[in-house]
Amino acid sequence: MIRQNTHVSDKDSSTWAERPNPSGHNGRVTVPDSPYRVRRTPTQYRASRQIERILDAAARVVAGKGYAATTTADIAKAATVSIGSVYRYFPDKTAVMRAVVDRNTRRFRDRVLADPTPVRTWRAALDRAYAVYVDMCRTEEGFRAISGAGLAAGELEPADDTRDPLSEAFATLLIRHFAFPDTPALRTTLLQCTTLADVLTRLAFRLSHTGHQDTLDQTRTIIENLVATHEPPRPS
Repeated sequence: MIRQNTHVSDKDSSTWAERPNPSGHNGRVTVPDSPYRVRRTPTQYRASRQIERILDAAARVVAGKGYAATTTADIAKAATVSIGSVYRYFPDKTAVMRAVVDRNTRRFRDRVLADPTPVRTWRAALDRAYAVYVDMCRTEEGFRAISGAGLAAGELEPADDTRDPLSEAFATLLIRHFAFPDTPALRTTLLQCTTLADVLTRLAFRLSHTGHQDTLDQTRTIIENLVATHEPPRPS
């Protein structure tokens, strides 16, 4: 349950085009028509990989130094690219971090959707999603650091933008699959859930490097109790 107000590219669902494999193999590779908001759309596999390398480096640096102390030069050095290469795709540090947040969100969604095990209740669906989030905090470099950066710095979340892609995704899940009524109150509650989950989960990892289990359990309970107030009545 990660609260990340992402500024996704106007092409929110990335368009992929096949291009020759630069390694010389007979297979083909896919080059994204940028799933991130970038200054210049990559047209070669090498360029798209360079963007990913920049984002990997940004996640590492922020995890180690914190958002405020990180500079664009730090990111370029960690990515082993020139600072001009960073600016070719991103106008500033904030734009890089927004792309990292966007990538984190996409990876989270992919992990949740990749699990083929059916769930019969909305509680099980939310539990699964939160378990994935906690696991990514433990295993994905920079995932937790970047998740908290926007909230702490205030620069990644414009004050006039309250949209949250994950709370909206959970609204769709509950409405379509578990017959929750589509109301503004439900969507507000889910926005509260993703915000609380982000803050409390980061607290759990401050209390313990593996995640303070009681805090994680309490977070899951709070989320479920909030959502339960909107649960549709069971058929008699």
